[in-house]
Amino acid sequence: MRKQLIALAFVALAAVAPSFAGTLATDVFPIPVPQYLASVITEASTKYGVDPNLVAAMAFRESRFDVNAVSRRGAQGVMQLMPKTARALGVKDAFDARQNVFGGAKYLKYLLDRFHGDVNLTLAAYNAGPELVAKAGPSATREAVEYVAAVRQFYETALRAL
Repeated sequence: MRKQLIALAFVALAAVAPSFAGTLATDVFPIPVPQYLASVITEASTKYGVDPNLVAAMAFRESRFDVNAVSRRGAQGVMQLMPKTARALGVKDAFDARQNVFGGAKYLKYLLDRFHGDVNLTLAAYNAGPELVAKAGPSATREAVEYVAAVRQFYETALRAL
């Protein structure tokens, strides 16, 4: 009975957790992942145990891989970290691609853990904030719904290409 419960737990976890492919599909996004950024994404993903394709999908949706991107709300860099979030993650220069991607991957790992591997909740929380998503779910805002759909599309395209 115990072995059956453990097996069932692994099956349930696999259903919600992203697969950690380890290999980054660099040429599947509308703009290929720049080589210098591909190596940073791969390194950060390895360090934090997240799929580099999910990080790349988020980076494309957030900034189109632009290290100097700034949103109308003040989010900065490749992963569009808000200044307060960036500081909390130890990012001193949000426009430094390495610091930004490592901060974004660290935050992604935190959110995946907080939302028990549920990618939809994690992506919604990355976009709309974890407290709002914890209360309202992945449909917390219209922007979050659109964000989740876009990132999932890029992510799934990357996984199919592997």
